[in-house]
Amino acid sequence: MRKLLILPLFFIPVMMEAQNTRYDLRMDTVTYQYYLKGDWNKLIDTTKQAIKDNIDFKYLRQRLGYAYFVTGDYYASQAQYEKAFAFDKTDPDTRTYLYYCGLYTGNEVNKRYWSGLLSNEMKKSYTIKPFKIINSIDFEYNYKSNDNSTRGNPVYMRGGVSTELGYRLNLYQSFSTYSQTNGSSYVNTTGTVPVQTKDSSIINQNEYFALLSWTISPHLILNAGYHTLNSKIHIINKYSYRINAKQFNTLNDTTENSPGNMFCSKLTYTVNRFDFGVSGSVYMNDTIVSQQYGVHAGVLLPGSLNAYLKSSLYAMLDTKNNNRLIFTQSAGALFFKKLWVEGDITFGNLNNYSDNNGMYIYNSIDPTTFRTGLTLFWNVIPKLSVYGNYTYDTKLIEDKNISYNQHSFSGGIIWKL
Repeated sequence: MRKLLILPLFFIPVMMEAQNTRYDLRMDTVTYQYYLKGDWNKLIDTTKQAIKDNIDFKYLRQRLGYAYFVTGDYYASQAQYEKAFAFDKTDPDTRTYLYYCGLYTGNEVNKRYWSGLLSNEMKKSYTIKPFKIINSIDFEYNYKSNDNSTRGNPVYMRGGVSTELGYRLNLYQSFSTYSQTNGSSYVNTTGTVPVQTKDSSIINQNEYFALLSWTISPHLILNAGYHTLNSKIHIINKYSYRINAKQFNTLNDTTENSPGNMFCSKLTYTVNRFDFGVSGSVYMNDTIVSQQYGVHAGVLLPGSLNAYLKSSLYAMLDTKNNNRLIFTQSAGALFFKKLWVEGDITFGNLNNYSDNNGMYIYNSIDPTTFRTGLTLFWNVIPKLSVYGNYTYDTKLIEDKNISYNQHSFSGGIIWKL
């Protein structure tokens, strides 16, 4: 594999660089000799000093990028090859190594972007195609349990498929279903005749989600999504009472439909190990219009653990004047070979809150007011990953101001075809 990656960088005659006023013949010769000898440390130090001295040209950046590449610093290598690309956007070596940097950093968007600029021979060799109707599929199952006697244990299931519409355009779609049964029973003794009431509701919600991702440039990504929810609530009210030793029952049985729609977008800018983003969404149903605006920041730390940190702050505005802030923080690392561990924590009232680019909408009967969880990702084989998650939620019954605890267990697979 190393032999395949080592592409020759030939010494370029002075005539070819004559138009570049920052070209230096001595530095070209010295760095080329370090490149031939494989003296990567001297090549890196010499080239960095030359750049500080305002000496800069394509092959200087290419050699520095290659030195970082062979020493395993793919992010630094990518930055240098991007500088070389700015000098010459047609150079096949530069495009090739930018593709490999995306591959080895696990940046699927970058890899896909640069794969579109490879030669036809390389595309054919690596079976790279602009369109793939099914690029990956994923499945998820979630079960929740709580300690409140009036609330049932919800179940959530979801399946998704990703389609590559081009080298810079991707469509993700998912279908999901949510169900929960709730019930309560109490005796009203305030009147002359004691009345026992039993209330129950069965909630079923089917959802469709679509997210279109456009890679504007290697550093700028625009996401636009649509999420529709079809909620049905089957309500049963049973009243029982006795008069003169006779039992009487009254039953009310109704079904309510509560459809909802959400539109969302996110713009993300990445540079080296950092990413920054802004997002916005609007969720609408029969009773409320909820707006959500967010700012995001993340960093991938250097080191063998590949640790990362991600933070988001959201402002929630709705027509019921329940305006509030939500803060989320996550951190993860590769603690074991092929096993990622991620922890997260969220503060704030999550009523109608959307997460993961709009794929999840938290519109359950009782909002979450605090959340924390742990997720394990295991890359079983290169194209198959499985994950498991545990999440703890503090839930709130708003009309009674009663809090209770909920424990959530999830499992899923991601299969890239």
